[in-house]
Amino acid sequence: MLDRRNFLRLAATLTASLGIENFPQPVAAALKQISQDKIPKLIYLQGLSCTGCSISLLQASSPSPLYLITDYSQLAFHADLSAISGKKAIDLIEKYISGQAGDYFLAVEGAIPELMPEACMIGDKPFAYYLEKAAKTMAGAVAIGACACDGGIPGAEGNLTGAIGLQEFYRKRDIDKLVINIRGCSVHPDWVWHTITHLVKVGVPELTNGAPKLFYNRKVHDTCPRYHDFQEEIFAEKLGEKGCLFKLGCLGPNTYADCSSRWWNGGQTWCIDTNAPCIGCASPDFARKKNFPFYRISENRKLKI
Repeated sequence: MLDRRNFLRLAATLTASLGIENFPQPVAAALKQISQDKIPKLIYLQGLSCTGCSISLLQASSPSPLYLITDYSQLAFHADLSAISGKKAIDLIEKYISGQAGDYFLAVEGAIPELMPEACMIGDKPFAYYLEKAAKTMAGAVAIGACACDGGIPGAEGNLTGAIGLQEFYRKRDIDKLVINIRGCSVHPDWVWHTITHLVKVGVPELTNGAPKLFYNRKVHDTCPRYHDFQEEIFAEKLGEKGCLFKLGCLGPNTYADCSSRWWNGGQTWCIDTNAPCIGCASPDFARKKNFPFYRISENRKLKI
């Protein structure tokens, strides 16, 4: 008979796909040093989202997701992964956010429907209820993905829900709590798991614009392997062509992230490598305006974000 931990391991193994080849040496060493009493509890709640960030997190490897959510982060609740559901799940969440279950970090995926609370309910209570109550007891929060950080696509101009990110949600309520933003649509699993490991072993990582400086310190453009093409004015004119993709709308010059050195899908590829322009998904301005140009026809069309 499977206990809860082994069940989660089995579930994670079945749902995990390609992932990161290896953690950097300092992070790998930190993971080995984590003792059971130092493992942070995580309550993972989802708002307005497509669950893409959760899927991305299950693409991690070395360690694999099953160890990350049991041995290294002790995931106490996640709607897609937890073995319990219904009233038992609600009771578990309430136990943590009411402060009865010890220290924990809150992980949030998805935007908060500020103007339409009923658009996102957990049980019979709106998402906002849990976020406000958790603010009184949590050690801090990690906003995972563009939606949780800045509203993302659900928060695009003209939406009816008034969707906003977690930091803005707390700011409007004069709640001063640590919120670490992990921007991206979807996020790279490294960005999240390495941040959580840093919180456990070292403390709050150095932040820039509310995000870990380790991952969001340089523009994608600055370390792009096609930077030489940009300097030599060798531009692709059509999608799929070689050369700098600036004329096709690449937002690498406006976006801070380490995609160009970290790569995706287990280090196999990333957007520019597949001849697709960067769409700036790690930018706070991602998808906010109606005229946000994911692609532009030519360099004569000015970019406004």
